[in-house]
Amino acid sequence: MDSKAKVELLEARLKKLLASEKDNQGVCRRIRREIRNLKKG
Repeated sequence: MDSKAKVELLEARLKKLLASEKDNQGVCRRIRREIRNLKKG
């Protein structure tokens, strides 16, 4: 899987987590960091 597909997958997961009302701050932060690293590298 290339990095662009990975970024799209992670962004979809992030959107789903943000839509839920649970406390997912740690998970969201980790996903955002991974997206940033994939876009950079």
